[in-house]
Amino acid sequence: MSILPLLKESRSYMENQALYNHFLKFFSELENRIAGKVLSQLLEHSNVFVETSTTQGNFLKPNELCNALQISLSQFYKMKKTYKNFPVCNVGGAKRYKLSEVEQFIKNLKT
Repeated sequence: MSILPLLKESRSYMENQALYNHFLKFFSELENRIAGKVLSQLLEHSNVFVETSTTQGNFLKPNELCNALQISLSQFYKMKKTYKNFPVCNVGGAKRYKLSEVEQFIKNLKT
């Protein structure tokens, strides 16, 4: 009995297993990305349907927050980088900010 066929079969099994693991990882990452995009789109469109304005209770994108605070995007990112405890919420994988929390954070910095 030759060992060569067993080695070929073992190698083929390992290659198939590695390929299976790569596909599993790929599709898992793809699934997470799609879920994040869907949640983000649902959140964005739900705000349109409800016709919410950017008030203190809503989650804002960085540019919306900057408009409300009347600061530039670069000032916002510098502040966020400087203060690691800057208030942020993850909504469907996207970072959003509550105006009331950020205003309170800035007030606390001044005192």
